Amino acid sequence: MNVSDCKSLTRKGFLAAMGFSTAGLCAGCSLEQPSAPSNSNKGAGEKSGGTTEITFALDYTPNTNHTGIYVAQEKGYFDQAGLKVTIQQPPADGADALIGAGGAQMGVTYQDYIANSLSSSNPLPYTAVAAIIQHNLSGIMSREEDHIVRPRDLNDRTYATWNLPVEQATIRSVMESDGGDPSTLKMVPYEVDDEVSGLKAKMFDAVWVYEQWAVQNARVQNFAYNYFAFAAIDQNFDYYTPVIAVNDGFAK
Repeated sequence: MNVSDCKSLTRKGFLAAMGFSTAGLCAGCSLEQPSAPSNSNKGAGEKSGGTTEITFALDYTPNTNHTGIYVAQEKGYFDQAGLKVTIQQPPADGADALIGAGGAQMGVTYQDYIANSLSSSNPLPYTAVAAIIQHNLSGIMSREEDHIVRPRDLNDRTYATWNLPVEQATIRSVMESDGGDPSTLKMVPYEVDDEVSGLKAKMFDAVWVYEQWAVQNARVQNFAYNYFAFAAIDQNFDYYTPVIAVNDGFAK
């Protein structure tokens, strides 16, 4: 198994992948808070003076994953597409439920979240329409002193989980494939906004992060960390994430 060092963040092709109108849609993200969302699409996407108004939900605190959104705004793609987009921070249960309910017409989410929804008895009515980044730049970050440099090193450790079946199955699978014993891994709820702070406080030993956000945050804080990427373990993990999703009713 080859676990590579951290790769540099790649944003090339983001706007091209989305297409002009979608880039414009994602561009107009102001930090003003919208009014409380409705459970319907009434008024959403309607034209006001020739401008279509849309609510766009982030998946998390604004970070490097959202760079293309703000670049598109600065370049004026939003105005050129005739769109007025309001950015919205996600509620406690995430952007997915908000998009599915129509409180936001589009937003940022993850393929594994969508897979979890699609496998449920009552899947959310939303669809991924664009990739933000060309490769999966996510992986496991831990304290350097704990020497967690590959999946089997998670034996007898504590992992901060989002409690998603797909996520937990992935962790167990990579541990087993690397000769580890998933039954020894203790999973605790992910309850932090800053993964580095959680590691410093020893709330957990390992956490699934985005390299271009949490790893850079660790570097800025001069925090000694270890990190291994899922895509470096197996190319099957090099799926698109995060992605932009649209409410199915709005898309029609």
